[in-house]
Amino acid sequence: MVKLFIATFGTESNTFATYPAGKADFLDGLWCKTGISNAPVSPWSGPAKVWYDRAAALGWNIVEGLHAFAQPAGTLSRKFYEDARDSILNDLRAAGPVDAVLFYLHGAMVAQGYDDCEGDLVARARAIIGADTKLGIELDLHAHMGQTLVDSADLIVLFKTYPHIDHNDRAHDLFELMQRTLSGDINPTMALFDCKTMGLFPTTRSGPMPRFVADMIDAEGQGGILSLSLNHGFPWADVPLAGAKMLAITDDDPKYAGDIAEEFGRAFFSIRQAAALEFTSMDEAVEIAARSQGKAVLLADVSDQTGGGAPGDTCYMVRAFLDAGITRATFGPIWDPAAVEMSFQLGLQAKTLLRVGGKSEPQSGPPLDIDVEIIFLKREASQESDGTEDVPIGDIAVIRCKGVDIVLTSIRTNVYSPSFFTNHGICLTDKQVIGVKNLFKHTDIFAPLVQTQLYVATPGVCQPDFWRLDFKKLCRPIWPLDDDTLLALQN
Repeated sequence: MVKLFIATFGTESNTFATYPAGKADFLDGLWCKTGISNAPVSPWSGPAKVWYDRAAALGWNIVEGLHAFAQPAGTLSRKFYEDARDSILNDLRAAGPVDAVLFYLHGAMVAQGYDDCEGDLVARARAIIGADTKLGIELDLHAHMGQTLVDSADLIVLFKTYPHIDHNDRAHDLFELMQRTLSGDINPTMALFDCKTMGLFPTTRSGPMPRFVADMIDAEGQGGILSLSLNHGFPWADVPLAGAKMLAITDDDPKYAGDIAEEFGRAFFSIRQAAALEFTSMDEAVEIAARSQGKAVLLADVSDQTGGGAPGDTCYMVRAFLDAGITRATFGPIWDPAAVEMSFQLGLQAKTLLRVGGKSEPQSGPPLDIDVEIIFLKREASQESDGTEDVPIGDIAVIRCKGVDIVLTSIRTNVYSPSFFTNHGICLTDKQVIGVKNLFKHTDIFAPLVQTQLYVATPGVCQPDFWRLDFKKLCRPIWPLDDDTLLALQN
């Protein structure tokens, strides 16, 4: 009987955010020490649930460690990272000899003193289990990948889609590769190619990325290619491993893995400019929205979106709505537990002067002082994700100021679906403007509701002008910060 150990540990760390992340962030997301079957269905629990269910169906002996995942935030505190890491490693050690290990990690977790948390965790796990036990990892495609991770694991599979709608599909892929490896059907060999590129490359819009993803999928299973993953990288982290990498897994042929990784990596480099997401200035975006007619215009506040580790409490865009006289609008979320609690104390239909946002770090301010009416309150609210998964958003208050409905939350969150608004008393069909603190994940879901969507370069710790970020550890040259030396990749 196969003995399998599974665990989950992940977050995405924005090293330009000044506030630390710790256990409270994980308690707001996923924190489960009693087995993944007891965890709510969510994007964070999905992969481990897939592995547990498939292993149980095969009659395998399953041993579990900690399952923990958090919304992206600032750098993790050293003590929390080491405590959580050691909890997983101690459970792995206590499990005794195991045949296989499956980890669901993020790939871009940074802690005080650790630029490569995943490499550190997986290398320590390998030291415990020895060379013969097979180790597989699933990663977000916004990871930092290096040779430590590749050398320590037998299998690595990354998401293929951005926005991330395939986390469970990739969990199935990894499990099947692990099953074939354990049976002796395949002998995976991996190689990594540095694309010397950083940026944001959606896979579900017009442009070359959908074809690139399809080409990866078409190549898998052909000519000894077992798996292909493009690691887009996470641009808001100043670490040596940042940037896009191409990973190839072949069957018992490391040279071929290197050749295929380079072939696909060069192909990605050739489309990087056309594939990159484009941004609009806030003044231009608000002007377009203010004169729009018909269906709503959606404006994404990309620089303060929690999916990139920003706090989610700046008020630049909602202030611009008010200054422009836009009166049929909604905006959210703004993370402000204090304002939420004050709204609950005042109650529905109360009218008050409220200080909103601008509290968590230097780039959050200034706050917004506005006269509001409290129009909706709910404890332990949630929104849908991918139809079947719920994402908790904590306690919420919806406030109205001059026709703009603003959603305040007690938990940092992105907008995963229109239910973020419609579950909480907001009708989207009568809005002129919809503002969301997101980067791209909302795009396909909101498309039927709006006439156009703009990705707005507001102030914040996720601002997309990479030249303005104070990189000190990032390995150069890298596109788009550098050009001439990168052209060598095309030769």
